[in-house]
Amino acid sequence: MYASTQVMDEARHVEVYRRFVQEKLEHDYPVNPELKALLDQILSDSRWDMKFLGMQIIVEGLALAAFGTIRDSATNPLLRDLTAAVMEDESRHVAFGVISLRDHCKQLNEKEREEREDFVYEACVLMRDRILNREVWETMGMDADACIEASLDSPFAKEYRRRLFKKIVPNVKSLGLLSDRQRARFADLGILEYEAGTTSDVDQAVEEETRRQQERERAAA
Repeated sequence: MYASTQVMDEARHVEVYRRFVQEKLEHDYPVNPELKALLDQILSDSRWDMKFLGMQIIVEGLALAAFGTIRDSATNPLLRDLTAAVMEDESRHVAFGVISLRDHCKQLNEKEREEREDFVYEACVLMRDRILNREVWETMGMDADACIEASLDSPFAKEYRRRLFKKIVPNVKSLGLLSDRQRARFADLGILEYEAGTTSDVDQAVEEETRRQQERERAAA
């Protein structure tokens, strides 16, 4: 039932950004190659928990990072306000994924857990590389390689990566998918520093759902 409400949320998000891009910016881009590769991998996997890991934890974490950066840096008030509204939905979506996966991940055997860790790691590599924006520089007629080199260490790019992984890494840890092997790989990616970050938004949503469940059980009794 809750998942069906997320479908409606996403339909609203697609529509509001479609209108903004087409009516205000009058130019759009095809899906980013790295993001498309991740989405194709998620959609082709038949296991429900892999879809939740990919969509609710990784892609929604990506969305929150992108939207947070837009909200705090946009000079267009319409874009800033509509993005802030969309972010309220996205926070609930991430919490829904964590709530759904926590108990499930505890029941995984070692091989199954390693498969999920590998998937998360590969997704993080794709998401780290997504900010290269080669297609944008090429469309603008600029030297894409030079622009990528300059932008990788820009304050904007660093802030985007920080927002992206400061939520994803703690959530991965809370699901029990941050083994010593995974920690070493995250360290190589330069994102392990975020493992001590907060999942307060998710924890608050979990606590709220737990409270409601207890109220339902008391009412039933």
